[in-house]
Amino acid sequence: MTLAINAEPVPLKTDTDGVVRVGKTLVTLDTVIKTFQNEATAEAIVYR
Repeated sequence: MTLAINAEPVPLKTDTDGVVRVGKTLVTLDTVIKTFQNEATAEAIVYR
């Protein structure tokens, strides 16, 4: 039996200004990182 491992694409997009955004949202990657570093849970980050 062979186990197939498929990589999922990272949902990050760089806009025309060079800002990295999460998926098709207006949320910037740096906002997610700063919020996580401030010990917010994943659920709390979603609501910000």
